[in-house]
Amino acid sequence: MKKKIITSLILIVFIGWFFVYENLGGKIIKNTDNEKCGDITRNETWEGEVHVACSVNVLEGNTLTILPGTIIKFKHDRNYKTFERAGLTVYGTIKAVGTAEKQIWFTSDASDPINGDWMGITIFNSDRSVFDYAIVEFAEIAITQFDSSVPITNSIIRWINSEGLYAERSTPIFMNNTFYGNAYHDIALEQYNKNAIISNNYFKGGHHGVHFEKSTGIVKDNFFENYRVLGIDDPEFTISAGMESQIVIRDNEFQNVGENLFAIDDNVKSMLDNNQIVRGKHPPIFDYQDIKNSELDYIPGDARDKFPYTYAEKDETRRVVKKIGKDLYFGWSLVYANGYLYRFSLGYGKVGKDLDFIKINPNTEAVERFGNNDIISPRGLAYDGEYFYVNDGSLKKIFKFKLQANAESGDFIRIIDSFDIPEAEKGGTAGLTSDGKFLYLVSRTGDKIWILDKGGKVVGNIPFFTPGGSITFADGYFWVYAGCRKGLCKITKEGELVGEIYPVAKDPWALAWDGKYLWTLNRTSETWNDPKIFQVEILDDSLSLQ
Repeated sequence: MKKKIITSLILIVFIGWFFVYENLGGKIIKNTDNEKCGDITRNETWEGEVHVACSVNVLEGNTLTILPGTIIKFKHDRNYKTFERAGLTVYGTIKAVGTAEKQIWFTSDASDPINGDWMGITIFNSDRSVFDYAIVEFAEIAITQFDSSVPITNSIIRWINSEGLYAERSTPIFMNNTFYGNAYHDIALEQYNKNAIISNNYFKGGHHGVHFEKSTGIVKDNFFENYRVLGIDDPEFTISAGMESQIVIRDNEFQNVGENLFAIDDNVKSMLDNNQIVRGKHPPIFDYQDIKNSELDYIPGDARDKFPYTYAEKDETRRVVKKIGKDLYFGWSLVYANGYLYRFSLGYGKVGKDLDFIKINPNTEAVERFGNNDIISPRGLAYDGEYFYVNDGSLKKIFKFKLQANAESGDFIRIIDSFDIPEAEKGGTAGLTSDGKFLYLVSRTGDKIWILDKGGKVVGNIPFFTPGGSITFADGYFWVYAGCRKGLCKITKEGELVGEIYPVAKDPWALAWDGKYLWTLNRTSETWNDPKIFQVEILDDSLSLQ
């Protein structure tokens, strides 16, 4: 049976939400020899021990150089009402080049660090940045690159809350690195990466090794071990690929791995050569040491994970009415229509060759599945009273479809039309809703919300920064994720913020409105098979902070 793994389109630009508020609009707040916060507007060198007190942005045209032996400690925050986790965003260049004896260390400032303590390092439009002999630990995502070509070599990536190394529309080179204890993929290449090279790395153990979506690359001469089932329901693979990727997997060795070595979709062009399962073999030896100051006694994403994925069931802004959706896992699509919730599945389709379209009774939790052979990456779902619309983040199209009258579980959806999203050349997006007359699509960078007619023509936009990518129409207003202090934001059609509440769980990647309640489809932990759809009663959406 064909198996699919669909991971986070992690529109990581949602991280920008945290940066905007922590940097107070991009102004330099503080920047001394040992404490950093805000924008870097000239070339700068870090050395010794550096404390990043809020998120730092290396602006375009500037270079941040980090000298060998430097230790950078980022502010941690585990409170869902503040979540002021620091991070580093690079629009210019970063050169973090250590040595085998003097590694550069990116870590949490907590005395008891855990996965997800700080946001991580994100790089945009760079072909001169480099990481060599570095350690990145306890971040949300270790290093992300967009539209870049950043080599990461001789480094250690460990105890990360989601993806270790992540890339979109890039040409990454990952060589001679050590990966272990990361919550989802050690390496995830999604959205049109080209000629990625993953070579001579030691994958020491975790949940998933390497994953490709809509990308090309080679995985060669690596050593994978200890990828076993860790008491979770999410199947584990050393290498997986989907969404029309093209990959070469050759000359790799696998030791103490699970039954499912590879998960490669039928639509992937793959060449597998000389990959061997070995026993009693020593892993590769690098010239750097795996030094540690502290250590987790669990792998993030397993049952003992200490990160706060779900929040208080009731606070001053909202309360959880119910949780549903066990066995459906997370996703990026949710809409309420005619008394039912609808979403797309995660993983392989049980009915069609691609993701199933799912109808959920919110009262009984009964599920009906409908087949789909065309939509591969649903990143937003809308209903206009007659037709459904889905934003496919990988195909960069919006599909218009419907269920036949009296459709029964096991039938197929019928696609009526499709059209390209605006600025498709810049990549896929997330988030789609309708007020019955127009479609509203969050832009790729989250700087605006496109207004489209039902044929895909742009008729305007709403100027609101909503990098989270989730949106739903709610009785004349929109609810969106990210772009306000509390996290879930109520805005007008003119882009004015008029209300906000706190999320109920980590990463509400899809939103729906039933006329009375807000429904959120949350990521929580990607590996957990927990109820991820929350019915939320809004208690007080005023703009004041408590």
